[in-house]
Amino acid sequence: MLIRHATMDDLDALATMEAACFPPAEAADIETLASRIEQYPEHFWLLINTDAGKHDPSFPAHVEEGSLISFVNGLTTDEADLLDTMYDDASLHDEDGDWQMILGLDTAPIYQHHGCAGYLLRRVILDSALSGRRGIVLACKERLVDFYASFGFVDENLSSSTHGNAAWHQMRLLLTPQVDEEPVDRERAERTDETIRRAMRETTRYIDSDESITQQFPAVVRH
Repeated sequence: MLIRHATMDDLDALATMEAACFPPAEAADIETLASRIEQYPEHFWLLINTDAGKHDPSFPAHVEEGSLISFVNGLTTDEADLLDTMYDDASLHDEDGDWQMILGLDTAPIYQHHGCAGYLLRRVILDSALSGRRGIVLACKERLVDFYASFGFVDENLSSSTHGNAAWHQMRLLLTPQVDEEPVDRERAERTDETIRRAMRETTRYIDSDESITQQFPAVVRH
């Protein structure tokens, strides 16, 4: 297993994955994905199956190292809420922005319900914390609210976003509370802390013994 950031060489695989995971009205097209890679390649996280013996030829999303299992992408910004314009306009990215937006968390259908999305999301949370982000914001369907809440995200109810003519819940994970904010809910803060600790344990486990929930910790490779 491997986690790395994106290059233009990954574009076809990412577009294939996006089309498999979202309906046409919600999926980013290949031109949009290309613009995002051009503007913020290090805000793509790709989880790749590098075991040649475990590739599934029935799913065509492949990159140089193997089968694409899952990917996360999104810009960073000082804007506190996720806006519909962020899906289409990659130039809104601000590398020094306080908030990591997640515009999509895609997992190949053949790899769903095996912990892959959660594994990758924990890495995104850890990287965002290490980068000093104030927090992470995403929008999800109602059926996924509990999934994201398990990582410490709080449901801020229906978003102003109407992306794809759908109803979305805005979810926020606070990583560095500000002094002028309301006290953070203890239970949510504990879930966030455990998410970060678990990601760090997975890193340490890989370094020590090449073992993790995926049998090998996917180290980030920067290009």
